[in-house]
Amino acid sequence: MEKLKRIVVGIDVFEKSDNVLKRALILANENKADLFIIHAVRTPWLDVPSYFGSKDIDIDKEGITKKIEKKIKTLDKNSKVPCFVFVKEGNADDIILYESKLHKADMIVIGAHSKGKGRKSFLGTTAQRVAQQSHLPVLVVKNSAKNSYKNIVAPTDFEMQSKQSILFAKNIFPTSKINIVHAFEIIYMEGPYAVVGRDLSQYNDVARSCAQKDLKDFMQDVSVKKGKVIDGELYVKEALLNYIKDGAYDLVVMGSRGTAGFNALLGSVATYILRETSSDVLVYVP
Repeated sequence: MEKLKRIVVGIDVFEKSDNVLKRALILANENKADLFIIHAVRTPWLDVPSYFGSKDIDIDKEGITKKIEKKIKTLDKNSKVPCFVFVKEGNADDIILYESKLHKADMIVIGAHSKGKGRKSFLGTTAQRVAQQSHLPVLVVKNSAKNSYKNIVAPTDFEMQSKQSILFAKNIFPTSKINIVHAFEIIYMEGPYAVVGRDLSQYNDVARSCAQKDLKDFMQDVSVKKGKVIDGELYVKEALLNYIKDGAYDLVVMGSRGTAGFNALLGSVATYILRETSSDVLVYVP
């Protein structure tokens, strides 16, 4: 895989955007990439035309641009990453996706909203729509960015998109440690719906053994040394989320099947993790 060359960064300069910019600068510096920083100004859709006597809305694009450039200089004192700032009018998600195609970007970096001081970030409308429709890998930043990612977890179902996501992460985060995890769903059959003559305990043991073998083969394919099969019991989503939380991972890497609707491209488990985890999330789109 090639290194990143062009990264589009979607920010709102009037919100807390420092973490998004810091993360993008760290990523660009590591991969010697250019940053295309996009700030979208959404104008009211019920504006009365000027011929009815209203005043045209004057957006100070130059002032906003200077404010962003000043912020970049403060955050990027040493590495001097090439940055290009664009202030556009329109819906943020539409603008970010359009600019990513226009600038032939390799990746999009965007921030999640914050629920307030001391509370976790959540997936905002813009971040969700960009992740839904992007034809590029999307990094959703939820936390403060001080250093490179150190501890990465990659939930896997052993499919090709999962393999591609891990190889991509290894390429752009070469110094990070990656841990692969597969949640094994235990089958319970009790009460009136129990299957007579079936030893479900034995079945689960065999299935778990097969999952462990699949994980071992998968780890060998992607050259990752650390991995684990966990018991998801009846709640795979919650089991994975708790595993990520307990491991104090700073990045979750997940693969996408392509842009065919949010639930279809990620699946319900990945969608849940993207929305609920407090860690940063990289959604890799092939």
